[in-house]
Amino acid sequence: MARLPVGEKQRKKKKVWRLLWGHPFGLKESEIAEELGWHRRTANNYLRELAEDGKASKVGRLWFAEK
Repeated sequence: MARLPVGEKQRKKKKVWRLLWGHPFGLKESEIAEELGWHRRTANNYLRELAEDGKASKVGRLWFAEK
């Protein structure tokens, strides 16, 4: 896996969180990936990190931003 420039990972996590924040009824992982132009697995990696940080949660197949 290629290394990201310093701070890029945080910027991408913030981008995912902002996308979730703008969709209060939740988004599926595939919808997030499509919206950002990423592979579904990449989106999943960032979503899991946001969940570990307490900034996102998953209910069924939908992801939500935590306030």
